[in-house]
Amino acid sequence: MKDFVETHLKRKYSKLTLFDITPRFLQDCETYMKDEKGRSLTTVSMYLRALKAIFNKAIDEKEIEKDYYPFGKRKYQVPNSSNVKKALSKEQLSLLFNATPENKHQEKARDFWFFSYACNGINIKDIAQLKFKHIQEGKFSFYRAKTITTSKAQLKPVTIYLNEYTQSIIEKYSKDVSNPEDFVFDIISEKDTPAEQHLKVNNFNRFIGQHLKRLAAKIGLPKEISAYWARHSFATSAVRNGATMEFIQESLGHNNLSTTQRYFAGFDSDTKKEFSKTIMDFNI
Repeated sequence: MKDFVETHLKRKYSKLTLFDITPRFLQDCETYMKDEKGRSLTTVSMYLRALKAIFNKAIDEKEIEKDYYPFGKRKYQVPNSSNVKKALSKEQLSLLFNATPENKHQEKARDFWFFSYACNGINIKDIAQLKFKHIQEGKFSFYRAKTITTSKAQLKPVTIYLNEYTQSIIEKYSKDVSNPEDFVFDIISEKDTPAEQHLKVNNFNRFIGQHLKRLAAKIGLPKEISAYWARHSFATSAVRNGATMEFIQESLGHNNLSTTQRYFAGFDSDTKKEFSKTIMDFNI
């Protein structure tokens, strides 16, 4: 935003006020970020949604009149990036799973990516907070950290059933069991402050992303891949394999079905092709 104001508009950023931000200003800013700076639609959306939130707060606190609100129908609408695919196809998943890592960092990044994928797309923060006491009778249940901070009622636990692969990752990377209260993986520590735990989780997220990108680039997968793609890939694979949205909603720990639907990347060409072959088959 600062670069747009000072470089493109030739104005001082420190002098900018909410009254200067008009629908035309926002549209020009979007164009500048995409065309001049090469920002993705997701990044543009993130910046401008943050600005929209500032406007909403200013209006709530009577700092600015609603008439100056530049967002909305027939004004400026923040680009919707929800249709950007973040899921790997079945063939891409196989390619990544069977790829040969160049080093232990790539191997660990891939292992935890597929651990997330195989555990209903569990977030890295929830993986970090997994304790030995949570694992019982071949499964573990937990409350999503994100849900705890955003929903104060109707909290529902997510239950994950371990399979041969996820069990092997636990055995490969877990610490020795000495206390049921211990974290399974050495990502965070009980001695850490909340701020330190937050930093360590973010660092581990970056670790997975950085090393997975290098492995993905070597085998021709999308360079944008990150740890979060495991969650979208799980949801999309589940739908393509016949799971209902309600099943996936429960598996992901969502309170709202519309949130779950945004995780689905659509049906691939092979699925559509097979469907077209059977659409006129009326034999029971």
